[in-house]
Amino acid sequence: MNKSLMLFTILLAVFVVPSSISGTAIALPFIAQELGNNPALLQWVVNAFNLFFASFTLIWGAMADRFGARKCLMLGVFVYVLGSLLSILAQDLWLLNIARALAGIGGASVFASGASLLIKNFQDKERAKAFAFFGTTAGLGITFGPTISGLLIDVFASTFIGDMLISYRAIFAFHFIVLTFVLFLAPALPKDNAEELGKNPFDFLGGVIFVALLFSFMAFITSVANFDKESLITLIIFVLCLALFIGQQKSFHAKGQIPLLDLEVLKNKRFFGFSLVTIIAGFSFVVLLTYFPSFLQVAFTFSASISGLFMLALTTPMLFCPLLVAKMLNAGWDSKKLALLMSLLMSVGLIALAFVIYFIPSQWQILLILLLLFIIGVGMGLHAGGIDNLALSSVDSNKAGLAAGALNSCRLGSEAIGVALQGAFVLLFVSLVAPMLGITAESIPMIASANLTDFVGDITLGVLAYTKAFCAAIFLLGIVCLGLCVGVYRLLRD
Repeated sequence: MNKSLMLFTILLAVFVVPSSISGTAIALPFIAQELGNNPALLQWVVNAFNLFFASFTLIWGAMADRFGARKCLMLGVFVYVLGSLLSILAQDLWLLNIARALAGIGGASVFASGASLLIKNFQDKERAKAFAFFGTTAGLGITFGPTISGLLIDVFASTFIGDMLISYRAIFAFHFIVLTFVLFLAPALPKDNAEELGKNPFDFLGGVIFVALLFSFMAFITSVANFDKESLITLIIFVLCLALFIGQQKSFHAKGQIPLLDLEVLKNKRFFGFSLVTIIAGFSFVVLLTYFPSFLQVAFTFSASISGLFMLALTTPMLFCPLLVAKMLNAGWDSKKLALLMSLLMSVGLIALAFVIYFIPSQWQILLILLLLFIIGVGMGLHAGGIDNLALSSVDSNKAGLAAGALNSCRLGSEAIGVALQGAFVLLFVSLVAPMLGITAESIPMIASANLTDFVGDITLGVLAYTKAFCAAIFLLGIVCLGLCVGVYRLLRD
């Protein structure tokens, strides 16, 4: 077995997933121009990927142990390739959202099954080195996703194949090509050992309820701006699914079987405190990663490629902060203070960013925005390099696997929910601001989705409404994050 080729194959797939998360949002204004400006459906272009990525990471991890990591990884990559192909061909938002959901399901397998393969095939120092490459590659994907996507959009902005405009489809074509190459490299992956596969029954019911739980909650969030009977129904479904999931997982655990998510580890205050830091990261860094490129295109009239380059201020710390935090911990830094530092950098940075955009004169904004994006990125980079180690070290070693599942549920679930909340808040605040500026109700969806190309009326007012709404939304999320910082402090102070 050629371990170098195996590692290269896994890392190639790993690069695509975070680059898709960070890069697709930059295409939203272009998708709106071609496929329609329905804000709810447009928001699900991002939400669908995040939701199914968050939901299926737990599921793929359990399936890899039960059915084999190699099989699950290749199946996941195939699903991602299929999702990318459908994203290229989609002629309406419904099909595009289904395609993005498929890509999210496949992306979850890449992370869960890929990590499982590394654990089983690398030992000691080799394993540490392999996971260092794994984390660095994911950081590279996050860092350069917006840049690559912006360049592809600008290069193919006026390119047609038949009647189909390439434009944003070049992003999905890039994913399709890279992951198809990964499928051709499948022989480089070691075959699953039947003797090592788990014998416990897989928690299919828990998986179904967990997906329904997250889906109903995100559906409620996206409809909160226009609260109606459907919103109330989705809220009731969410509460029922939450109660059902908790009861079902406790029952599974009581039978001596391995549940999808072990809720017992959340009773550990240190573990729970460190886990809250991942939620802060989802509500701050990931939200900006998703929506800030579109904001730059509207508020500063940046091109897609310039917006992508601008986002390097936020993502570059992901390249060096994971190594920095390891050195800080080895040098004797107090883990509780370090966790609080990460949290405050992201939370206060988000609130300060809202103030700078709203109150500071435009000639000073760019430098201050770059600085604050960098500060938030540093908080995220420190979190990415240290919080898993701190959280998992606070539980018994025989529960490390279950604790890892709970931690990733907090991380990925908060990312999906944070992105959905930002989109819902922007729509809500635009609907409040627009009447004050004399903007008609018909223009609200267009402004909320950052698509002002076909805006009828004073474009300056449209930009102003979007900017005010965006600032209010990230300020509100910043306040939520600050509240979570208090939770981190209280849980870790003892």
